[in-house]
Amino acid sequence: MLLLLFPVAMGAGLAMQTAVNSKLRSFTFSSYLSSGFSFLMAWLFLLLLSLFTHQSLMISSTVFTHNPGWLWLGGLFGAIALTGNVVLFQKIGSLQTTVLPIMGQIVMSVIIDQFGLFKSPSSPLTLAKILGLGLIIAGVVLSLGILDAQDAIRKDGKDAQLPIAHDSLILYQVFAIVAGMLMAIQTAVNGYLGTVLRSPIHAAFVSFSIGVLCLLIVNLAVSTKFTNLRLAVKQGRHYWWIWIGGIIGALYVLCSSWLVPLIGTGQVVVLALFGQLFFSALVENFGLFASPKTQITRSKIIGLCVLFLGVLVVKFISF
Repeated sequence: MLLLLFPVAMGAGLAMQTAVNSKLRSFTFSSYLSSGFSFLMAWLFLLLLSLFTHQSLMISSTVFTHNPGWLWLGGLFGAIALTGNVVLFQKIGSLQTTVLPIMGQIVMSVIIDQFGLFKSPSSPLTLAKILGLGLIIAGVVLSLGILDAQDAIRKDGKDAQLPIAHDSLILYQVFAIVAGMLMAIQTAVNGYLGTVLRSPIHAAFVSFSIGVLCLLIVNLAVSTKFTNLRLAVKQGRHYWWIWIGGIIGALYVLCSSWLVPLIGTGQVVVLALFGQLFFSALVENFGLFASPKTQITRSKIIGLCVLFLGVLVVKFISF
């Protein structure tokens, strides 16, 4: 029973990571720099863990020559999704930054299962999966509809301007779904990479190494001021937790590799999603980690429940 609490804590950690990295971004003034630092911390953590457990840090040439090129895309997609979440948290809030990527994740995972993409086992589309996807979309739409309505009736019931232009808001929401799809692809790619390298720790280290390299190139390309990290250390001295986002992400990857053989992929995914949804609602409702506070209404809670029910149907019901 206690083992089942670990995936819930992992999901809560993902919601916490987004809020933490977003706060770090407010001190560095750069989403790329905050994401790059987060990936660097995760990479250092995995490097130490690899050395401690005597894992190989090198990759044989046969791995490059005998495997598809997409095997190395996990780190890139992870970097895009993480950076996107930092931007999205500032623009659309904690709850939408969690809910919309989850929808993208589930939809993409169903597509991957349907066609056996990225060397994943094939699992045909069923009526239960279609019903579950419908519930997921309904839960997301309900949550988004309430959020838009709340924005529209502010200022004592009079018409109010949205904090973001409507067209821009839709673009951010679409990107959030795409980010979730990239996360599902990352999971499938890293899973196969772990099989090829015969070590989930080695696979995670390689994936984060690629992510760090990609974000370093991006930061150099946009002429990021790396000295802003020094400014963040000075201004953020009362927020010690802004530096642990990368470690949380690394722990999520490692705990997933540990728990899947013990309690199964389905239970890990569903319990982690529950923890992520629940904690993101708490972050938004109470303004945790110095984030903007937005009250969670009854309708939002219903939307989250419908979304979670849809995930359960997709993962566990078959007809």
